[in-house]
Amino acid sequence: MTAVASSSDNLEKYRQIAILIHRIKYIEILYSVWKVYLQSGLGQLKSDFSRNELRPHVWVKSVQSMVKMAVRSGLEKHDACLTYVKNRLVQLDKSKQECHADLQVQLNHLSHYSTIIQPAIDTFIEENLLSLRKKIQHKIQLVYFDYEEEIIKHEYLKQNPNDAQIKLAEELCTAKQQEILSKYTSELLDKQLIHYNDSYNLERLPIARVPLFDSIGNANVQQQFYSHYKQIIEQTKEDMLNLYTQSARTQKIRYQNGYNDKMKKIREEQYLLPDEQKLTTKMIEIIEQHARLIEKRLKSIHYFKLEKLSIQS
Repeated sequence: MTAVASSSDNLEKYRQIAILIHRIKYIEILYSVWKVYLQSGLGQLKSDFSRNELRPHVWVKSVQSMVKMAVRSGLEKHDACLTYVKNRLVQLDKSKQECHADLQVQLNHLSHYSTIIQPAIDTFIEENLLSLRKKIQHKIQLVYFDYEEEIIKHEYLKQNPNDAQIKLAEELCTAKQQEILSKYTSELLDKQLIHYNDSYNLERLPIARVPLFDSIGNANVQQQFYSHYKQIIEQTKEDMLNLYTQSARTQKIRYQNGYNDKMKKIREEQYLLPDEQKLTTKMIEIIEQHARLIEKRLKSIHYFKLEKLSIQS
């Protein structure tokens, strides 16, 4: 009886240890993204586009949204964001230290912490946190993309472009975004439709049963109503899916090669402009850098969505 009680007691202690280790790792993952938020806001992120004299302070939109009330009260946006992010990091660090202290207490209550059980606990926790870790890694990657985009924009403005040249750069980058986005939207929709059709089952949907039909006493008549009803639903579903697919493909064709065609046209038109209105070689180089960055960002988002979809399958 004592052995059973002791075994049960140890099992509960291991459970508490697992919970605390999970919390510590969870906090560490959150801390990593808030640390990057701080570095971005202070202009401390390392980037291939960085220059010693060009380190913009970029606060992510989610942080800016969280400090709106403070900004409305008169606090400078940068100061409000800085205070908010620093406080968040302090809170996370405090929570982590508390968990570490609680974990040490639990470990001290065990006569020995099994070298067999520990790896099993660690493996279980890592598997449980894998989805969150990937999500946070993706968030961090997007912060870097935003930061690099801001550097490129600053670099372009340093070339002293006129209004027409600024507008031209914006049009080219919009064309690149539309081209790549339409491509990935079409690909993702195809994958989503495959996933939807594989998991689709009308009988599991709330609309599968109709109280009015169920009230019909004649079983044959009731079955006829249901058969016709389900045919209409299936046909409507098929028509809607075809419409979505066709719309995405039409948009993809519309924007396909839009950036390259527009860039080619602009290069041809440049010969007709006075020298002071032409895009300089440096301006074109920066625009092309921006276009490549847009493509990298959208590609990252696309593959993250595909991975989420594969996990759901």
